[in-house]
Amino acid sequence: MGETSLLIFSFCMQAAIGIMFFITISKQLYKEKTFKTASYAAAGLSIVGILASLLHLGRPMAFLNSLSHLGTSWLSNEALLCGFFAGIAVLYALVQHFKPGNASLDLLLRWAGSLVGLVAVFSMGKLYSSTTVPIWQGANTFIDFYTTTLAIGALLFIATSLKELHNVDKKIYGAIVLAAVIFQAAFAIPHALNLGMAGMAAQASAAILSGMTMVIALKWLLILGGAVLLFWPAKQESGSSFKAGNVYLACACLVFGELIGRYVFYAAIVTTTIGIT
Repeated sequence: MGETSLLIFSFCMQAAIGIMFFITISKQLYKEKTFKTASYAAAGLSIVGILASLLHLGRPMAFLNSLSHLGTSWLSNEALLCGFFAGIAVLYALVQHFKPGNASLDLLLRWAGSLVGLVAVFSMGKLYSSTTVPIWQGANTFIDFYTTTLAIGALLFIATSLKELHNVDKKIYGAIVLAAVIFQAAFAIPHALNLGMAGMAAQASAAILSGMTMVIALKWLLILGGAVLLFWPAKQESGSSFKAGNVYLACACLVFGELIGRYVFYAAIVTTTIGIT
């Protein structure tokens, strides 16, 4: 599939933004903790995402051309916001490594990163939903991007912060992951079913999805199963700890499931006139 670089870019950027968001919220709750490893993960994923976007553009200088229509092009807005977020994420990780005691800079960078990141996710959704690809149009694209950001971000944050969260009640994180994937499914499934009642391009996308039934079933099995695997054992525990094995297995299930979902997102492209504009 020719959209592999876009898949890597969108998934890695959303995962990085999700990690930064949960670092920001968690440090408000547990001010004595640093979450250094999580900050490194957010920076690393954002770099991978930017490199993937450059690969898609074909040459680095094309990135500058993509910024030529700021304010009027969602592609330009997305490029600027994602690049800005990646810069903040890398700077935040460097501050955590070299200046971990600088509370004011820490506060400024993580809140700036979270806010810019969440707006960047909106710009991604707007870019795709504004195209002539029926399967991307409507609220489902925004919901898919934001729920992926929350679910994958929360899980990767937990997986990289298990030691620091050892004495913290983590059931709320499991509940957020489970709620996000249920919300994602509640919109995605009706959206796919309604394609068959729309125009010819939408019906063609519906036919592609119909031919990928087993792949889509595997996606939801992994996503919902991983969320339950994380949340249910924690719910049963009277203490505050997650078992590391459950966290890593749940993380693997959700990451693989969401990657399958993002593959389907691109594989079902059928346009009415042209593609991404």
